[in-house]
Amino acid sequence: MTNLRLVEDRLEEISFPLVTEQTLYVYPSVESDVPMLDEVITSHKGIELNGTNIAIVGSGYTVVQNDGIYREIEEAIYNSALDTRGMTRKINTSHNGARTIVTYTFPAHTIEVADGDNVMLTIRVLNSYDGSWRFMLFVGAVRVLCENGMIIGEWFSEQLCKHTKNIDTDVAVEKLDHALQVYTQNADLWVHYPSTAVSDLEATNVLTSLAGGSKTLLELLQQTHVEYVDELGKNLWALFNTLTEWSSHAKFKNEKNKASTVITREAKVRKVLPMLEALRRVA
Repeated sequence: MTNLRLVEDRLEEISFPLVTEQTLYVYPSVESDVPMLDEVITSHKGIELNGTNIAIVGSGYTVVQNDGIYREIEEAIYNSALDTRGMTRKINTSHNGARTIVTYTFPAHTIEVADGDNVMLTIRVLNSYDGSWRFMLFVGAVRVLCENGMIIGEWFSEQLCKHTKNIDTDVAVEKLDHALQVYTQNADLWVHYPSTAVSDLEATNVLTSLAGGSKTLLELLQQTHVEYVDELGKNLWALFNTLTEWSSHAKFKNEKNKASTVITREAKVRKVLPMLEALRRVA
């Protein structure tokens, strides 16, 4: 199904400054601003944004400009089965602009998990200039009450696009349609979370697994879980929100790189999601 939303109802066209590739040279000393003759570094190249080097990558690395690739993905969004009424866009960068995350939220795809407790579909599109990420698309959701990012297991939610200068629009539309299906499937599971009882021992096992040996993190997770139990009860929804509270909102050591840190934390949460699904199945 093609989205027939009028052009004038679309978001303002997305745009980014272009990056440039720079040749690297060997300099005789740290203080010198004159490179040594014929000492060109051929194995790597620099990536420059607004006159500042933001990354050094291998000479064969293909730079995918944000300005082009995000416009293409937005066109795919409008041509997909997604209902874009009220859609919002949030742009976050980290590592001096070397990493970019654009989050699209779709209020028209809102599902009530519990009475007055809604989640909305989100799609995040990642790109980088430093080789840390390929061009990636993640489907997830956001809990409206607290803006926790509701993480969906990567075993069927992560859609990767090859790091080339253009995307196949038809393939992108197909993946976006699949993202909607994945979101709906997961939301159908989440509606059972508030009624799925979780014991203290079961919750501790999940939190300990996520903490990965860090006593400080485990204490934080346990404290957060107590607060969510007070709000939601001893159930799977409270445990899930404990995990997503940490990934979305826990204190960040470097606020400038917050966006990238959230992605890293969510990857850790995904590893324990099968434990939550196991609890739901045996309930």
